[in-house]
Amino acid sequence: MITQSSIDNGYVPDELIVQRVLDGETLLFELLIRRYNPLLYKIARTYGFGHEDTEDLMQETQVAAYTGLRGFRGAASYKTWLTRIHLNQCYHRLQEQQKRTQVVATADVPEGPSADAGGEIARRELTRFLEQSLQSMPLIYRSVFVLREVEGFSVAEAAQLLGITPVNVKVRLSRAKALLQKGLERRYNTADLYEFHLKYCDQIVHYVFRKIQQLPPAPGAPIREQ
Repeated sequence: MITQSSIDNGYVPDELIVQRVLDGETLLFELLIRRYNPLLYKIARTYGFGHEDTEDLMQETQVAAYTGLRGFRGAASYKTWLTRIHLNQCYHRLQEQQKRTQVVATADVPEGPSADAGGEIARRELTRFLEQSLQSMPLIYRSVFVLREVEGFSVAEAAQLLGITPVNVKVRLSRAKALLQKGLERRYNTADLYEFHLKYCDQIVHYVFRKIQQLPPAPGAPIREQ
């Protein structure tokens, strides 16, 4: 049974939530939305999308995950399955933008509450500088860096998500690190990269559930795992 206590203490596995949603407890899908919004935000930002486009992609991904939930078979983790959907959304959006010959520009992430401590200000400046350094490197290196160093995917998972070999993952990660300044590399905190402020999470949840209410009661067409 999923109790409020288990939710508060983080004891609910993704797979259990998925099963309960498929059994008709649609509102529990909010747990998965909130759990993985920061991950989706960082990935879309890695692809060079600004804040507003990133939110659109997150919403589209979460709706696609819900409608294809019966296609989740557990061969990979829900996190990996969701990330694959999101990467596809990012890729297709880039293709659309290229067709319109628009240049993808990286917008500044809206700041959260200002920090009084000098250390917090310095951390934010360092994080912003690192983000700029990452955005200046080729996407093939940047995407590997974020999946491995920021989000903690294994070499095998990153290889599967990006459609490359594990050896290529290691080579590209090494190259990405080499492109970063050595002094910066010793100081950065990967958890701070492309931070998704929680104040934006509610509107993502509300949007996804408005879309869900327009769908049939049970998740429909599956998204096939690869």
